[in-house]
Amino acid sequence: MLLPLSLGLLHAFEPDHVAVVTGVSLQGKHRGAWKVGLAFGLSHMLAVGLLAGLTALLGRTLLGDAMLIRLDRAAWAFVILLGFWNLAAAFGIRALRIHAHTHTHGALAHEHPHEENQGHGLHHTAAWLGAFFGLGGVRGFLTLSKEAGSWPFLSALLLFGVGITAAFIALSWIAGRVASKLGTTARWHRCLYFVSGFGNVAVGLWLLLK
Repeated sequence: MLLPLSLGLLHAFEPDHVAVVTGVSLQGKHRGAWKVGLAFGLSHMLAVGLLAGLTALLGRTLLGDAMLIRLDRAAWAFVILLGFWNLAAAFGIRALRIHAHTHTHGALAHEHPHEENQGHGLHHTAAWLGAFFGLGGVRGFLTLSKEAGSWPFLSALLLFGVGITAAFIALSWIAGRVASKLGTTARWHRCLYFVSGFGNVAVGLWLLLK
């Protein structure tokens, strides 16, 4: 039980997953950023579970190894696109409608800016992204499915999903906390977008070219 759970936790910290979850989490309300990780993790688990479970039960790969490799590459290319999207926000090419809440602590006052009109739409986006990234991730279960019975395999898959979803929630929560602490002005908020965008482009290129 601990093995698939720990593998799920570790899988969430692969560079492409970290880049996407943290990059998307910057675009929502900081206190609700953890919901991005929840939506991403649940849809990721559902996509992997559906394809891997059918593979285990039917005894064959539904999409074929070549198609799964293409899906992986498509996901890495999307990491690059997300990076450019965040860089566009950092350099003012993409307009951000930001408003701020002023917090007062005695004689000190500071502002927490965040983007408007986010919420359910952002969570839906995160869910679609999680499912998309999960399609390529099913390759990692194919070897296991050949060595284990169907129900033990599906149990391991469920535990893997619990682990990865918990890690995604933690990643998005951390990204939200960092944004709330460092993004106290519009300028610093754009700096966070620059760091995230540059990191996404670097990770995506590294995965495609390695």
